[in-house]
Amino acid sequence: MRVTFTSLCSTAEAMPNETVLDAARRADVPIANSCGSVGVCGRCCVRVLDGGENLSAPTMIELRVSAQRGFAADERLACQAVVMGDVEVTTSYW
Repeated sequence: MRVTFTSLCSTAEAMPNETVLDAARRADVPIANSCGSVGVCGRCCVRVLDGGENLSAPTMIELRVSAQRGFAADERLACQAVVMGDVEVTTSYW
């Protein structure tokens, strides 16, 4: 399971039950986060460019935060999205 961080030309192999944020941290890819991966800060929002079907369904926390902050349909919280197959993401600040 590979996570591709498009704008940075970087990839990481995701371990079982690992989130996009976990994979990013292991690959030294900077994704903002200030809530300790609880899902409430919304700073780890990533845009899914490809492979969205290879991420876990949004959690209740993620649904609430995304609705409050007006996320687009292709945006996910990296700390909540569990990688289940190849996926490609980017952020607005890379």
